[in-house]
Order: sequence, then C-alpha cells, then structure tokens
Amino acid sequence: MASASPTSRNKRRLLALAGPLALAAAMVVYVVGQRGPSGPPLPAYTVTVTGDGGARGPGEALARLRLPKGGARSAPFEIVLRPATPPEGKVVAYGFTFDAPGAEPSPLDARVELAPEGAVRLTGERRALGGASELRVVIGEPTAIGKFVDAAARAASNTSDAQVSVLSVPIDRE
Repeated sequence: MASASPTSRNKRRLLALAGPLALAAAMVVYVVGQRGPSGPPLPAYTVTVTGDGGARGPGEALARLRLPKGGARSAPFEIVLRPATPPEGKVVAYGFTFDAPGAEPSPLDARVELAPEGAVRLTGERRALGGASELRVVIGEPTAIGKFVDAAARAASNTSDAQVSVLSVPIDRE
C-alpha cells in the first residue's frame, strides 16, 4: 500500500479548510451588509414648530404642533429642523403622519426644502395632517436612509441611529 505524496496531502488539507473559510467570509459580508452605511454621524437636530396655535421650539422639552379646534383647513404649518453643526454630506428628509400609536405611516403632503448647511423646512396646510396625532420626519444621507419604503419603515419603528434620525412632533388639537 503506497502512501499519499506530501503534495496530495497538502491539497486535501487545503480543500478541507477552503469550505469553512469561504462560508465564514460569506457570513462576514452578509452581516456587514446588513448594518447599512457606516458613514459620518448625523449631527443632532433641533425642531421648531409653527402652526395656527403659535410657535414652539427648542426651548421646550418636546416641540408640539398645536392646532386649535375649528381652525381653517387651509391654515399653514411649518416645521424647521436645524442641525447643531452642518452634516458632512447631503441630507434628505421624509415626513409621515400617524393617526394613532402603532398605526401605519402616511406620507405627509408638504413641501420639503433642504438648505446646503443641512437645515430642513417642511411647510403645508392643516388639511394635509388629516386626523393625525403625530408627525415624524426621517432625516439622513440618502444612502443611509435607502428608498422611500425604507424611510417609511424607519418612521413606523421610530428608530434612529448614528446616520439617520427620526424626529417626532406630537399634534395637539385644542
């Protein structure tokens, strides 16, 4: 019985190791890919809210949009998000309304303006809010947020991370 040559033994060892190594490499690529972009962190944002109930803003613990009962459906509202420092990259923002806790997000029918230094302004009319009790704005770099459906999912889960912020504005109907 002849023994295997050293070269063939090395080939078998190499083949025995190649499978598990390839699997480990594939898992690393999958896990890193699931974390999303790891770009620069998004700065903190302050929220200023103006509606027919008056201005509210960063001086309050929580900015609220106050809508008096019987107000005109065409009454304007404005939400301004200002970064503590300019973000390193371009940002985008998406607004969503929620009728109740746990409800599905509805896209906000409002004008979204983006300033080069990262500030965001949303303006619209009271009718765009419908019967919503909360408005959420998802802000971040386009690659960090992903597609519109990803922004909606982010708004629904109300989860922020270093690259994407979900800012909540409760709506009070007085």
